[in-house]
Amino acid sequence: MSNHRFMSVGRSMALAVLLLSTPASGEVAAWDQAKVTRVSKELAAATDALQETFTQSRSQNRGALLSDTYREVEYLVQMVRSEAHILVASLGDGDGREQTAWLYEVLTSHARSARYGADRLGVSPDVGERAAAVRRVLNELGPYYDPDFRMLAPDPKIEPPANR
Repeated sequence: MSNHRFMSVGRSMALAVLLLSTPASGEVAAWDQAKVTRVSKELAAATDALQETFTQSRSQNRGALLSDTYREVEYLVQMVRSEAHILVASLGDGDGREQTAWLYEVLTSHARSARYGADRLGVSPDVGERAAAVRRVLNELGPYYDPDFRMLAPDPKIEPPANR
């Protein structure tokens, strides 16, 4: 097989994988109130664990406690946890995508900011594991709200290697 043909087949396969792995632009996953509510409860539990572990890691990060970045990440983790619980309550009250989309957007914005700050700060492996759990749940929830959702990839500076 010629190099040109090999490259053409490779590009076609890569395009097929991309098209099959993400929803088409402009489309969200079909709304499933029960599933979105269940996933949001998982998110709330994951954010509870993240905040608890982050708070417990203070003793390991005495120097970082004084940094603005640490305080910023601490605040953002608290916000994400609070917003996840508000999302659960809203969905539990019967609110659907239209009523909760703004909350999802704020929550994910804070989660991305916390992730960026944690990347700059450096976190313990325990905090990284909890952050990975939050990321996995956000990846499950995202397609229900964002028509252009792209999976959040693991951050090697935050999340420990899977084979640890």
